[in-house]
Amino acid sequence: MSAWLRRWRRKQESMRHSLRNTFVHRLLGERIFQKHFWGFDVNSLAGGFSLGLFVAFTPTIPFQMLFAAFAAVALRVNLPISLIACWVTNPFTALPIFLAARQLGRFLLKDSWLTGFILEIFGFGSKTGLFMENSLYLWAGSLIFAIIAAVSGNIAVRIMWRLTYEVKEKIVQHESKTK
Repeated sequence: MSAWLRRWRRKQESMRHSLRNTFVHRLLGERIFQKHFWGFDVNSLAGGFSLGLFVAFTPTIPFQMLFAAFAAVALRVNLPISLIACWVTNPFTALPIFLAARQLGRFLLKDSWLTGFILEIFGFGSKTGLFMENSLYLWAGSLIFAIIAAVSGNIAVRIMWRLTYEVKEKIVQHESKTK
């Protein structure tokens, strides 16, 4: 485990150095080199994973990595983890996920006052009204999926961190007993 952690830290350090004098560095400044963006602690990892999952489940496909990067800077969470987690919705998984989100949104909002208000504004029979109705369903379902995924991801990272720590302690105790 420690060899993997050393490789991870070396990779993070090389990524940090490769960002010097790039467009991202000029855009975000020295903030991009702060320790919590590249850190390997439970709060930074859990926050980055949650952020990435939240962004992944929103229907913002062409801009997800951009949103995740700027949000990681604003929220001070692990940047690489948030970018990696965005790829939960990729060209193979996006369609089923967003169709399920639209169905959930439709189930929840079909006869609600909000849907009626949207249809009243844009007209029931027009293509714009139909587009707005389906967009409302998609965003409602996607936000529910995003919140559930972010909370679940945060809890999962914290549980895995704790389990890894406990296993590491047991290995150390076992090695000390055998010596």
